[in-house]
Amino acid sequence: MVTNKLIALAVLLALPLMTIGARAENLAEVVQKALARHPEIALEKAHRKLESGYRRQATALLGGDPELMLSVSGDRLGTDFGYEEYTAGLSAPVQLPSHRRSKAALADALGRLAEEERLRLWWQVTGEVLDLAWKLRISEIDREEAMKQWAASQALARDIAHRHRVGELSRNDLLLAQQEQLDSESTYQAAVSRESQARIAWRNYTGREELPTDLNAFSATFSTSLALERHPQLLALQARLETAQARVREARVQRRAAPVLSLTAKRDRGTRLDAYTDSLGLEVSLPLGTRTPAATSIAEAEAERVRIEAELSLARRQLQLQIAQATETLATAERQFELAQRKYLYAKNRMKLAKRAFELGEMNLYQMLLARREFNQASRDRKLRVLEKRHAAARKNHLLGAIAR
Repeated sequence: MVTNKLIALAVLLALPLMTIGARAENLAEVVQKALARHPEIALEKAHRKLESGYRRQATALLGGDPELMLSVSGDRLGTDFGYEEYTAGLSAPVQLPSHRRSKAALADALGRLAEEERLRLWWQVTGEVLDLAWKLRISEIDREEAMKQWAASQALARDIAHRHRVGELSRNDLLLAQQEQLDSESTYQAAVSRESQARIAWRNYTGREELPTDLNAFSATFSTSLALERHPQLLALQARLETAQARVREARVQRRAAPVLSLTAKRDRGTRLDAYTDSLGLEVSLPLGTRTPAATSIAEAEAERVRIEAELSLARRQLQLQIAQATETLATAERQFELAQRKYLYAKNRMKLAKRAFELGEMNLYQMLLARREFNQASRDRKLRVLEKRHAAARKNHLLGAIAR
């Protein structure tokens, strides 16, 4: 027993030395590191590459790959007699100004989309980090309260056991105290399990061990409110809609095929006795109709635009609903805290009277234990209601568009 106590004391003394190298982080730092671990972080780079590709196309003179043409013709191929003609040509589609403008507009839309998607992901990760942090914080306090109650029940059980040995209390009182100790231990073990699960979820998402140092600050009421249309989630969807609209315009412009510019060089002769004649030619081909496959591209782009418009409308309605629900949840949490505070005061006074009555023999152990259990529950509820109120406030602030950065 002495050895175990010495080991425990050594661990407690060494704990500050073990954690001295770990620097406490604020919420913005935790969110930034969680964002670096998020799978969707690669989407911004993909959008930037796509923007760069369309930007290069918008500044290019050619609208496609050039083609090289070589031909040989004559009335007696393979001999030196008769007519001979050798032709080499290079042709390339020339990009129209309308094509270049449509690609530049699409590149601009993709650039805005990359930026808005980055902010939307930052906002999303902020909410997930906040939710996991508050669940872990609540589970920590719940475990601490359960541990205190278990320790108190152990002390009470030892006192009852001593008084039973000296004949002051009956065996029934001893059994009641031991049962109360087991109940409080069971409650503590359940709280430990909940904290362990919350910590695993926190570590898995953020890669961190400690909670942010400024977690409570994010529950403060904002001095300014963000307009709904400036919300990161809606701005990202609006950018997606603008990109879809730019794709529709680009697909419509591409219906008109680009003119083809061809440069040819020809060498020919009439007979073996004739000298070769060299000539150069320049040709411009202007399409008279539209590209038939373009109709499918336009229809696909229009379908994507309509889908994103519907998604934006539904997201706006869903966000309004979530904000209204978060406001009601916060109001309910505040009312629950006020009730828990009053219940705690009543249970505290009743506990004092019950302990005094038990010592004077005016109340049996069962009644005293019942008053004690109600006081412990009220004390636990009061502390948890405070945290739940802060959690609800943080969730409302997040839904209003707040980002930790």
